[in-house]
Amino acid sequence: MNFFNLNNRLLSALNDKFIIFAAGYKGGIGKSVIALGLAKEFNVPYITNDQGSAISGNAKFYEHTYLTYDFSITNKIRESKVVIVDLAGCFLLDKTILKLIKKSNLIILPTGENPYLDHTGCLISANNIYELNSNLLFITTGVEADEIKNTVFNFSKTKSKYPHFEKLKVFGLSKCNKIIYDSMAKKRSYIRTYLSYAENEKEDYKPFMKEWSKIIKEIKNKIKIYQ
Repeated sequence: MNFFNLNNRLLSALNDKFIIFAAGYKGGIGKSVIALGLAKEFNVPYITNDQGSAISGNAKFYEHTYLTYDFSITNKIRESKVVIVDLAGCFLLDKTILKLIKKSNLIILPTGENPYLDHTGCLISANNIYELNSNLLFITTGVEADEIKNTVFNFSKTKSKYPHFEKLKVFGLSKCNKIIYDSMAKKRSYIRTYLSYAENEKEDYKPFMKEWSKIIKEIKNKIKIYQ
């Protein structure tokens, strides 16, 4: 397989599209939960290099999943104005990923709740990426609903140490395994899964859905401005 031609085909296929790139400095921070969730929500191509992931590797959940090492251009790729890219690995050492970062219209940087390993690690990665692309969006993940405000506050406090990040937004997305797992099992978007619940059940998952809806709205506004 000629990876040079394959990479060029991938890069060329994404010309003139709104590229949302989910950047991960480590595993378990919700990168694929966010990226695949957005792809399903917007009904756009989802491109990944991680077939083994418990979430992104589950191509059966989302039919418009494309693997970088077996990438082919389909009508879905040609017709979509937006694509989601979710690549695992050491992106700072991969030339193709660096090119994708430069081409992207939005870089999503998820971070967990640990103030040292997660928050600092995310911001170090963001600082490196910022020189290539300053269109960054931070999302804190994996936190219980009653702790999300504190986690966002703590992350924002750490972020303030980087002056060029001062005006960049931080969103919170609390932990909600029930909606994630049900969505995967029933091949539904997170919003559709939530709406399928009984009214008394919805109450438990309102925080997650409000946070997810805010993220969707923010990204839709960015796409609208681009178009």
